Amino acid sequence: MGSFASTTFLLGALALGALASGACSSDDAAAEPASESKGPAAGEPNATEPGTTPGAPEPPASASITSDAGDAGHAGCDGCAPPSNPKTYRLPWSKGTSMQLTQDCNDSCCSDHVGNDEYAWDWANGSSFVVRAARTGTITHLKINSTKGCATTACSTDVNMIVVDHGDGSQAIYMHVAGNTAAPGITCGAKVVQGQPLAMAGTTGHSTGVHLHFQVSQVHAGAPKCECGTDGKQCSTTFNPFPNAWVNGPYHTLPVVFDEWATASTCNDRRMTMPGALSQ
Repeated sequence: MGSFASTTFLLGALALGALASGACSSDDAAAEPASESKGPAAGEPNATEPGTTPGAPEPPASASITSDAGDAGHAGCDGCAPPSNPKTYRLPWSKGTSMQLTQDCNDSCCSDHVGNDEYAWDWANGSSFVVRAARTGTITHLKINSTKGCATTACSTDVNMIVVDHGDGSQAIYMHVAGNTAAPGITCGAKVVQGQPLAMAGTTGHSTGVHLHFQVSQVHAGAPKCECGTDGKQCSTTFNPFPNAWVNGPYHTLPVVFDEWATASTCNDRRMTMPGALSQ
C-alpha cells in the first residue's frame, strides 16, 4: 500500500467497485450496554471492510506522508489552509481522495456503533490513505507502534490510536492507524491544526481491513495522558489505551457536523460515497 492521499483514476475505480459489492463492516462482536464501559479485551472497533482482504498487511513502516504529492508543504502543516471555523469539523482525509462510508453512526450492522458509541463512523476506500485532523486541538493520547490486527477481540489492545483534545471538553479519536506512520510533527502533547496530516489509515487492533474509525466523545477528566511517550512508541504494542480515552456512561460520543457533510449525525444505516473533503 502506498502512502498517498489521492488514488489514480484506475485504482480508485477498482477500489470503489470492490467496496460497492461488499457487506457491512463490523466494529465489535457484541453490543455495548449504554451504561457500561468497554473492557480491555473488547474496547475498540473491528471492521471487515468491503474491498479488503482479512489480515491484509499494514502499510510499510517506511511509508512517508510527505512523499504524497498532495501533501507537499504540509510537514508540520506549514502552509495548511486555516480552518473555516475552529469549532467545526472537516472530513479527515485529503481533497480528491474517494471514500466510502462502510458503517454508519447508530448502525444496525454490528452492534457496536450504538449506545455510548452511537456517533461513530467507519470509512474505507480499498487502500491506505492519509488521515488528517478533522479539527484543531492538542494530541493527548498517541499509540502508533503496533503493526498487528486480526478478526477477534484477542487483538483489541493491539490497536493504534490518536486522540485530539479540542479544548472544549470534546476529543476526536482516530483509530486503527497504521504502525509507525506518524506524520512529521505528530507527537503526544503537540498542537495540530485542522487538515494537518496525522498518520496513515491501517488495520491495527480488532480489525480485518484497512479503514478509519472516527468519533468525537467527551474528555475523561483527570485521565493520564501521553501514556506511550511523546513519540507514541514507549509502551508495549499491546498496551490498552481505552480506560483513559474510550466511551462509557459519563463519557459518551457526541454528534458531529462536518463542513462537507451537514447530515453526518442523521444516522440511517447508510452505505455511500462520501462528499469531497476540503483539506488540501
